[in-house]
Amino acid sequence: MNLFKLNKASSSTASIKSAAESTIDLGPVTHEPILTPPTSFEPVLNPPLDEEQKKKAQTLMEHAESIMLPKEDEYYPNERAFLSEATIHRYLRARKWDLEAAKTMLENSIKWRRDFRPDQIDPESIRSEAETGKMYYNGYDKTGKPLWIMKPRNENSKNSDGQIKHVVFNLERGIRLMPPGVEKVSIVVDFKGSSITSTPSASTCKKFIDIFGNQYPERLGVAFFVNSPWFFLTTFKMVAPFMDPVTRNKIKFINDDSSKSNSPDVISMEDCIDSNQIETSLGGKYNFSFDISTYWKALLEKTDKPVFQY
Repeated sequence: MNLFKLNKASSSTASIKSAAESTIDLGPVTHEPILTPPTSFEPVLNPPLDEEQKKKAQTLMEHAESIMLPKEDEYYPNERAFLSEATIHRYLRARKWDLEAAKTMLENSIKWRRDFRPDQIDPESIRSEAETGKMYYNGYDKTGKPLWIMKPRNENSKNSDGQIKHVVFNLERGIRLMPPGVEKVSIVVDFKGSSITSTPSASTCKKFIDIFGNQYPERLGVAFFVNSPWFFLTTFKMVAPFMDPVTRNKIKFINDDSSKSNSPDVISMEDCIDSNQIETSLGGKYNFSFDISTYWKALLEKTDKPVFQY
């Protein structure tokens, strides 16, 4: 079965479904994104640490504190906030509790953050990348993870550095949108109307995967791929070998038919996200249309914190 295409057998059913849904009154269009989690969600909590894991976490924290910037450094408050107990646990989980591997990974991230300063990216420096709505936050899944919406058809830049900076900015803002008890974002990639020319290059995709996997470990919940086109398969095959197997297993392809697939990689989006948290363009009930001015104002008001706990 080709998991990178929607089930052809579902096309007639989907057409009937779309026709029926088109008669439903969803109310006026809104430009306001959903940036506050619903009152009821069920976060997926990590199991408590055993004694050996506690010792490894303590050792890694002590090591991290031994290489921290001096308190007089202007970036010290940011680095201190990053090196939280939760961060230590994420890096250990990402390396399957291999202390030395986690130590190396964390050291590299500390160095990267000092150079890149991801939490200090000036929003105005990347606003041009955000103008068309190629990626933005809107809604939460059933476990409280913010939904990071991506629409490659709205790609408006060929500047690889700008694209990556925009991605990092969004990662940092997504962390600030997480409610207590939630450590991950879920990604919804809608390939509708996309073409080879509007899709970021394989090298840019590889950089994205590298940053996500190595600088933001244990931050991906689920990646939902909607309307996957044929050319996505080619790009995916090129970058898949660089992906951690755990990350690879978090990728799900959306079946727009009501019938169930036997493959664990093909699911219905509403299995994971309430319909009132999904915009209508993705089959939900939230009648949303992206407007950069409204979105940008709402995002910055919600996430503009100089220092926050990771």
